[in-house]
Amino acid sequence: MHIKNNSIQSTGSHLLLLSPTMAASRDCPCHSGLRYAACCGPLHAGTRPAETPQALMRSRFAAFALGRGDYLFDTLARTHEDSSLPRDEAARELSRVRERRRFLGLSILHAEADEVLFFARIFERGEDHSFAELSTFVREDGKWRYAHGIDVPRARLPEDPTKLTRTAFLTIANANA
Repeated sequence: MHIKNNSIQSTGSHLLLLSPTMAASRDCPCHSGLRYAACCGPLHAGTRPAETPQALMRSRFAAFALGRGDYLFDTLARTHEDSSLPRDEAARELSRVRERRRFLGLSILHAEADEVLFFARIFERGEDHSFAELSTFVREDGKWRYAHGIDVPRARLPEDPTKLTRTAFLTIANANA
């Protein structure tokens, strides 16, 4: 999930701004089963940090779904290729992703140490843009940050990508590397 050549290489859907009251009463877009106010909302508001890489990854998925480009940019590691872009411009572009894409599901397949393997169900104009990604996170100034990810598009994944293991994912990812 990153910007290349001033274009988004990630996910989105229709623009929808939520008031704090509306957000509190709706399910979290990270598909945790919790309410937004009890899940990713406090992370997006800056009132609670992500305690684990998995929590940061879920909050970033929810941020894409909600158009929170500021949060997406601010949670990049200093070493991430997009961290050197102008913040306001990059955040604006990241926010616009949700105008084109719908975020329909998130499955955590593996989470250990600084890695999270997940499958994201994403559609744009009826076309499947789902993918699996093995994300790596780092701690900077006491907070988890997204460093980089290896992603594999849906077309290269097994029939049921939610059963994918880390080893099987890496085999698929390296097959066409």
